[in-house]
Order: sequence, then C-alpha cells, then structure tokens
Amino acid sequence: MTTALLIVSIVLTLALAAFCAGAETGFLSVSRERILHLSREGGKKAKLVQAAISDMGRTTTTLLIGNNLAAVAYSASAAALSDSAVWSFFAAFTVLYVSEFMPKLLCASRPLRRILFLAPAYRVMAALLRPLASAALAFTDLFVPRRESKYKLTVDDLLRILQDRKDGVCLSDTESALITRIVVLRAKGKPITPEAIMEALRQ
Repeated sequence: MTTALLIVSIVLTLALAAFCAGAETGFLSVSRERILHLSREGGKKAKLVQAAISDMGRTTTTLLIGNNLAAVAYSASAAALSDSAVWSFFAAFTVLYVSEFMPKLLCASRPLRRILFLAPAYRVMAALLRPLASAALAFTDLFVPRRESKYKLTVDDLLRILQDRKDGVCLSDTESALITRIVVLRAKGKPITPEAIMEALRQ
C-alpha cells in the first residue's frame, strides 16, 4: 500500500512540475498580440492568458513556487521508494526529462495552442498558491521594488501575427492589410501616420 502511494505521489509531482515548467515557457513565448486579438474576440481562455501575462512577476513567482513544491515532494517520494544509487540516477534523469526538457520543448514549439490549453489549470493553481505568491512578492519588493514594464510592439511581433494562423488567429483582410502597411512603413523608415495607414485600405 505504501509503495503504491509513493508511486502515485511521484507521478502526480512529476505532472505538476511538468505543468509549471511548460506553462512558464508558454507564457513567456506566446505572442501578446495574438492573445490580445483572441481576447478581444471573446475567447475565455485567451482572457485567462492575457491576465497572466499582464502580471508576469506574479505568474512567474506562482509557477516557481509550484515547481519547487513539486520537486521537494518528488525527491521525498523517490528517496522513500528506494535508496540505491541506480534508482537515484534514474529518478534524477526522469525529473529532468519529463518535468523540464519535454514540457518546455512542447510549449516552445506551439506556445499559443498549448498555453490556451493550460490556462484553466493555471488559474486554479494560481488561486491555491495566491497567499504564498503574495508573500514572496511582498518580501522581494522590500529589496528590489518592482518597476512597471512597458511593452513595445516590434516589426517581428507584427510579422508573427501574419505568418502563422494555424493556432486559431483569424484576421480579416482589412486587419491584414493594415498590419502589412505598418510593417512596410517601418521597414522603409517612413513615419506611421493615419493617412499612410489608410492607403492600405484604398489599394
């Protein structure tokens, strides 16, 4: 019975660690413009992601707390299950591959689709860990006060909106024309004025 509980604990803690690692990569890799677009279209999951990436300090802290809790529980369960050197090596390799390498790789390859899938679960975890995250942020602010981060839209961000629509980003012809016009103006070093942008609609 004890062995079975330890195995279940190992599986659950690996899953939690993998979730935290993948979600962190997804939140950091996803295009803010795509999320904003989907959120404005009424996507519920996109709104959850938008809320998370709008306060990345709290989001990162929450995921780090969850990952460390999972790591401690995994280490304790793995150590209780066996004390052999071979098992210790296997356990270390498993946690590195299953809960770090693979989830980060998967979420980095398709960040939008996968972070939308993980968003509801993150919301639940964030609610459960909110007291710990708030305490950690308050303690950190004593030494390093947080600064308001300003996001700057780049040409690469605009191109990402246009180039890949496989993840559910749907742009109208008008939106595509306007974005393309902005990219062209920036590439040529010309000022982006309302008149210059409206030329895209008349072409």
